[in-house]
Amino acid sequence: MEDFDQARTQATIATKSYDTALCIIPSQNHCETIDKLRSLYDKAYERWPPHINLVYPFVALEHLSQAKERIESHLHATFSDPSPATVVLSGAGVFKHKKDITVFLQQNGGSKEQDTLGLLRSAALQALGSKASPSTFHLTVGQAQDSSVAALQFLVDKVNLLPAMEFYVRSLAILIREKAGSKADTVNQIRLWGTIDLPTFSNQSLNPLNEFWISESSSHDPRSKGDPNRPNKRGVTYGFDPKAQKWCSPITRPEISEPKSLRVSTYNVLLDSEYPPSHDRNPLLVETILAESALADVLVLQEVSDDFLSYMLQLKAVQEAYPYASHGPPSQSNIGPLPSLRNIVVLSKWYFDWELIPFHRRHKGAIVASFPSLFNYSDSNSGPLVVAGVHLTAGLTDGSVVAKKMQLQNVVSHLKSHYSNSTWLIAGDFNIPTSSYTIDEALKQKDISLETARVLDSTESTLSESGLLDAWAVARVQGVDEAAELDTSDQFELEEGATFDPRQNPLAAYISGTSGNQPQRYDRIFVRSQGNLALTKFNRFGLPRRVDDDVLVASDHYGVRAMFTIQWDEERGNAGHSDAIQTRCVLHKHAPPELSLTMDLADTLSKRAVFPTTEDRDRYGAAFELIKQILLGDADDEFHISQVPLVVVPVGSYALNVWTPESDIDCLCIGSISSKTFFQLARQRIHQVKAEEVRLLRKVEAKTGTMFELSVNGVPMDLQYCPAADVAQRWFDFPDLPPADPIFNLPVASLRKLKPIRDLTYLQRTIPSLASFRLAYHFVKQWAIDRGIHSAKFGYFGGIHLTLMLSWVCKRLGHEYGSVSASNLVLSFFHHYANFDWENDMVYDAFFHKKKPRYQRSAREPMVILGFHAPNSNVAYTATAPALQVLMSELSQADERLSTPGMTWEKFLDANTPARESFLTSFESYIKIDIQYWGRTLSRGKGLVGWVESRCISLVVDVQKALPRLSLRIWPARFAAGEANESKTYYNGCYLIGMSRNHYGSSASKEELVEARAALQTSFDRFLTQVRADDKYYDESSAWIGISLARPGDIKEMQLDDREWGDYTLDEDTDSDDENTLAELDDDLETPTTRKLPLQTIPSETRTPVSSNKLRPASDILNRLRWDSNLDPSEYIVGYEDRFLGAKETPLEKWKTEQTDEEFIPQHRILYFKKKGKDGGEVVWERATRIDKIFGSGLGNGA
Repeated sequence: MEDFDQARTQATIATKSYDTALCIIPSQNHCETIDKLRSLYDKAYERWPPHINLVYPFVALEHLSQAKERIESHLHATFSDPSPATVVLSGAGVFKHKKDITVFLQQNGGSKEQDTLGLLRSAALQALGSKASPSTFHLTVGQAQDSSVAALQFLVDKVNLLPAMEFYVRSLAILIREKAGSKADTVNQIRLWGTIDLPTFSNQSLNPLNEFWISESSSHDPRSKGDPNRPNKRGVTYGFDPKAQKWCSPITRPEISEPKSLRVSTYNVLLDSEYPPSHDRNPLLVETILAESALADVLVLQEVSDDFLSYMLQLKAVQEAYPYASHGPPSQSNIGPLPSLRNIVVLSKWYFDWELIPFHRRHKGAIVASFPSLFNYSDSNSGPLVVAGVHLTAGLTDGSVVAKKMQLQNVVSHLKSHYSNSTWLIAGDFNIPTSSYTIDEALKQKDISLETARVLDSTESTLSESGLLDAWAVARVQGVDEAAELDTSDQFELEEGATFDPRQNPLAAYISGTSGNQPQRYDRIFVRSQGNLALTKFNRFGLPRRVDDDVLVASDHYGVRAMFTIQWDEERGNAGHSDAIQTRCVLHKHAPPELSLTMDLADTLSKRAVFPTTEDRDRYGAAFELIKQILLGDADDEFHISQVPLVVVPVGSYALNVWTPESDIDCLCIGSISSKTFFQLARQRIHQVKAEEVRLLRKVEAKTGTMFELSVNGVPMDLQYCPAADVAQRWFDFPDLPPADPIFNLPVASLRKLKPIRDLTYLQRTIPSLASFRLAYHFVKQWAIDRGIHSAKFGYFGGIHLTLMLSWVCKRLGHEYGSVSASNLVLSFFHHYANFDWENDMVYDAFFHKKKPRYQRSAREPMVILGFHAPNSNVAYTATAPALQVLMSELSQADERLSTPGMTWEKFLDANTPARESFLTSFESYIKIDIQYWGRTLSRGKGLVGWVESRCISLVVDVQKALPRLSLRIWPARFAAGEANESKTYYNGCYLIGMSRNHYGSSASKEELVEARAALQTSFDRFLTQVRADDKYYDESSAWIGISLARPGDIKEMQLDDREWGDYTLDEDTDSDDENTLAELDDDLETPTTRKLPLQTIPSETRTPVSSNKLRPASDILNRLRWDSNLDPSEYIVGYEDRFLGAKETPLEKWKTEQTDEEFIPQHRILYFKKKGKDGGEVVWERATRIDKIFGSGLGNGA
């Protein structure tokens, strides 16, 4: 009492300063749990330590020393109880303010501890000469984000889940506000000025209180680029103790035997209500997590709440499947709550250590779990397996995209700094939009800038540069993605493999606000294997399923799982296939802003009517279904599918969905009956249908077997058949059958027929983004058409060439970079093949061919492009050296033009000079192959044209061999004069081959020119002899074929031939190509009535044939004029066509018939015979006008 009275008599020290405080600060180990919440919810966390204020405001700075002495003296006099003062905090309390509500941890009311704190406060105030006053002692946890009941109750529940905090009060802390600067907005730091030890501990050796709240925010790893105020923090791993039946920590680290596989899953479980928490989906979520398709060795969950984690971890099945967790159940009294509303949680069957990598945005961070028992070899530099769980910022705005980029950089930087030699997996909800439609629309609506679009485009490239590969893309490319959709025609670019699909998932539609939003592949698993992991399978789980009339789905996201085999010791060095892939690099070319928009690329193609309309799709779809129905028959048919297994499938461009309105449908039938029986059955069924619906146009006997050409409701179709009974019976297993399955032990002929559907199925399963591939394919094909290099029969690119070339680029880029847009795919395609070593390398899929194929190219194969399944062959077998030079030039020009600043898709296709016009003027001379036809039937005319067309490539090769330094280019289409083919009964067209003497130049001598002319003449004669020798296609009574040289001025006005030849009919001859030989239909075929064309005069430039009667050949006229004693050969002149000078004349007596004679001219080049005369002479025989005054054939005397 004496000391108390003495304190009262001393001068009072005022407690009005907010720059000082007298408080109790728990020790650092007591603050770890509460600081996890304070760091997220307390706006004073960066400045204040966790504390309980005894006196605040406190005394002025200049009185601190005096105040400390008084309080210390008074406490020693007042507190004589030897037992230490104990404080227990449990339960939440609130303070309501004008702008927010403070939530704090409080003491139990009426407890002894409450009296202890009250006595300490009273003693301190009395020592300062002030009256004791009551106070609500509390430890602030945070402030509710808004005044809503949900926000307040959410934080109150968090605080109520905190374990009770019990600690001894060893000393009182005096805190001061340190002025960091003179500016008003400067954040001041709270510093420890001094401490006042309580009498109970004054004689004990105590660890002095340090400023741990300052060291935490300033001494974190400087290499980390996360939030500087939220340093990386080591987490506590919990393990389930079966004996104690609870989750415990710390735990022992059991050794594990070397596993042979690794399964990693990620799943966003969706928190759909902040408060009160929803429990309806909890059982369904757990069922999904424990499903066979989701079960994993490491599971990364996002949007986990306190309520769901407590529910999940108390289930025995979860405890057995995942005995280790990054967070224990918050409902367990000694663990505490999860830090945020939506949290990342890692579960595993193996023990792991983990740390939190906080991001700049509050409540965002990554969990990095390391597994010390996996890959942590003591005799090598490798580190442990590391799995990083992420949940990046949502949204598609400039700010959110930049945030995502920085968050990923934070994770990768941390992994590089701390686990540089480890195997990495990054799994979670990346929230990166993948749909090109979504991104293009955001650009269109100005929701994002072009720079933001480029950031999105480069995100996966950045990860790839760090060695991280998208597991889904790798699985797609390798054909081990179980969720590969075979029909994605309604998807936009980069929507395959979607894990957030409002169109199919009602929860996703509800969350996004509409079912019309595009599917996105938000949930990913990236892997850097370091040679330790080989991906074997990838699948989605948690997909909607229908139960009665309801659609059940656990979350708005689908989960994804990646399965790997672990390659231990010597297996880690077996990376031959991986190395082979790495050596076949494809440079990822990123499109500049002018070329980056997918919608611009699609619009450019739409203007050219490349894409089928809805009507086209309906018409083609109906046609295919009709022919399928006809072939499969009805149940009453003798060969119904139930008795005879039969499969009807499309192949080719229609099946791959890269067809255009001009495409035909390639149909393949697979069954158990013989080929002969099938086509007899097909013919019978086709003839039973109405003629206007289905028409059998012709039967083709090719080297590969029989084929029907059909017209089904105006849609052209090719029908082929493959006898393979086992394949037909196991058709539903067909897509999953490995190439070496015994079912494919078939004859080569059957394998050749099956090859298109096998290759097609493989492409559909392994191309990462079919939508991107299709758009890029359409563009490349349109470019090839415009440039005159799209025709395999002329040695250029065909559909299969472009498909195989583009698919390799698409898969190679997808394997390394994940999602690749069509724009980038097009640029990468042109760059890759413009720099491709065609002479020494070949195009093949290194993912399918584990080793370089043992293909021996011949000298006649300047270009080699290989397919997939056996029998493997070069699809570019028609390529020629001149054609390859043209292709290489065009590819280089395309690559260069696409690199031109300001280039757009429209400008690229709309060249200043169209390729056709450039072709007609860019060569010194042209080989002109003329075709004239005046026969009765269109099919014979088309057969003739097709025959000549198929032989043109041989002429190019022949000329190139004879004159190897000559530059040659054939245009893959016929030309005609403006009005040459107005008559349906007469045809006059030509093929043109451009020639340039680039290597001869003006320095060529006369002898060299003569030799070149002779060599050219020989090639011409050989070609004409060949095309005229086959009387199946060439009949000189109704056709004429000629070849000559033309100057650019002679052909510059020519137009592309648009002659429509119509359909074939059964009684008409057919054409052929390099592979096919045609046969007439069987004699017993019913033939429809053929329309006979009326005889009309044949238009010509100067004369007009007026009869279709057979004209005597020139050889007969020549012999008659020479050997008829009534005729004098010296009175006649022969008119013929000179290859270089055009029409020439020579006396009949000088005409040479011996082929060994130097002046020999083939008789098929004779144009006319005439008598000598002053006024030009009388023509007695002429091929063009079909006049014959010698024998009276053809038109006779022309009267």
